[in-house]
Amino acid sequence: MAIILKTSPRTFSPVYNKNEHCIFQDDAAIRTKPDYRYLFDIKISDYISGSTIIVRTKVSPDPSNALGVQDVQGFVEQYVKEHIVPYNSTDAIANTENAIISYFVEYGEEYRLTTSDPIVEYQNQLTGDIKWAWGSSLETHRWIDFYNNLEYLNYLFDTNNQGEFLTNYKTPTNFITDLGWHWYLTDDPVNVDFMRVLTYDNAGVLIDTFDIPNNANTAVDNSRMNSVATAPQSLNNITGAFLVGAQPVITSSVATYTIQCFKTGGFSVGEILTFTVDTPCFYEVYRIHFENEYGAFDSFNFTKNSKRSSKGSRKSYVTNSPTLSNSGISYKHSTENKVDYFGMNTDSISLVSDLIDTDTNNWLKEMAFTNRAFLEFTDSSGVKNFKPCKVLSTSWSESIDAIDKAFNFEVEIELADNFKQRT
Repeated sequence: MAIILKTSPRTFSPVYNKNEHCIFQDDAAIRTKPDYRYLFDIKISDYISGSTIIVRTKVSPDPSNALGVQDVQGFVEQYVKEHIVPYNSTDAIANTENAIISYFVEYGEEYRLTTSDPIVEYQNQLTGDIKWAWGSSLETHRWIDFYNNLEYLNYLFDTNNQGEFLTNYKTPTNFITDLGWHWYLTDDPVNVDFMRVLTYDNAGVLIDTFDIPNNANTAVDNSRMNSVATAPQSLNNITGAFLVGAQPVITSSVATYTIQCFKTGGFSVGEILTFTVDTPCFYEVYRIHFENEYGAFDSFNFTKNSKRSSKGSRKSYVTNSPTLSNSGISYKHSTENKVDYFGMNTDSISLVSDLIDTDTNNWLKEMAFTNRAFLEFTDSSGVKNFKPCKVLSTSWSESIDAIDKAFNFEVEIELADNFKQRT
């Protein structure tokens, strides 16, 4: 008789959804001992600190079925950190930081032999498999399918699955100066040896082929979730020797290009993404990078008549200072004054997209409710950079091609760099 593991999360699980472990002591004589409780020792590998964090929880058996259930999500999510790729990255493929972490659980129990005996802990009676949790948050019913139908396998890059990139936007349109990346998962970091870029002209004729090696560290935990340079400027920023081809990757002759990851020998391990290279219109372009539902970052250009605005607040007091002279006190109109002792204003931008279709609008729902966003801009030294911003939207509306015909997507962002005039 022993502790039995009934259910546990999938090998790869969205960390912001339920990550429940269910165990059962099948010996009723032990299970009915005084003060019986299950022990869950959650052992989390923290890549940044290089240490293993141990969290112990104690759970009383469920009164109806005697099962012990512990959701570890609240403990594990503290060590998952989603970060956008640095604006000046020169990597083709790069490790994330703590965007994905590993953990496992040791299951045990504690109880008194008799009511007068001390509680004795019997730890690590059973050790669970290594699990991987990454910064994804799926809608409830999508997560149920993900859990019940092993949908996580669809996102693993290997020669069997040819997994999907962590995005719901498969045909992006970019400008030649845009930065951008896509992310992938893999159960074995050595599955991805290089990425292949094929460029085409307006007639669909192949211009060039580029095979760019994966120089990311494949020996660390976080190499199971990597970023891939995909936007034109990010591709042109890549340094180091290419296996095939040489810089620049994207030139003014390129109308479309594809990106796919491979293992040595020409075995594809991931899906093909197709990109269109566009040219800006006369409106100022605002490019937003936002965290999507997979914990990766997507990008989108707002190309229509977006408008800046600013809102402020201030606090003031009224002066009533007399003028003193040899003749005594006098009051003047010019000395009566209302003075601000605190002032702050916040810049925001109302963004308007070009005409979009239903699929794009559905995907942009993720932007409307994103937890993290950045505005791409060119800084004073002429370098592309990021400003953190907050998406102010609290609603989203469905639009359907056959009914609405033509429609835009609009959203308002607030820049995080509040300008304080006086404190």
